[in-house]
Amino acid sequence: MKQFENRWIFEFFEEKPDAIIKSMFGGLALYYQGQLKMLLSENVGDYSYRGKEYEFEVWNGVLIATDRIHHESLQQQFPFLVNHPVLPKWLYLPFTFEGWEERIEMITRLVRSADPRVGVWPQEKSRKKTKKKTAKKVVKKKVAKKVAGKTTKISTGTKKKKRPQK
Repeated sequence: MKQFENRWIFEFFEEKPDAIIKSMFGGLALYYQGQLKMLLSENVGDYSYRGKEYEFEVWNGVLIATDRIHHESLQQQFPFLVNHPVLPKWLYLPFTFEGWEERIEMITRLVRSADPRVGVWPQEKSRKKTKKKTAKKVVKKKVAKKVAGKTTKISTGTKKKKRPQK
């Protein structure tokens, strides 16, 4: 498993029974009290997305999981948070921002206080219907059909099961 230099931001949560830290999108996701709260991503060097350049690395920081309705109030309280360029529904604190360590501690305190603005409920996974993978062959079969006294040949598609080879 990838080692994360900044995993320390989750130290408070590691001993909590209602906290889960697991891999997600190549980073580490924090689930706390049933909600996805933060995603730690440490991928250095990517400053662009869809042709647009950013002054910060797009996947090198902490994403704050929140609903868009809370962005304004969170950004007023924490003006250093920006919308993530790839996942704009979440807020982002890049590691390249000055004083990010103190700033992430402020966000972590907010998460610990169970502020309702931070966190999203995970969507239930839908069960995909699995189709049986059987080889079916469509064979065109010529059938004689009498129409108004004339005999014509038409093709119909029929399915033929593949027989097991011996």
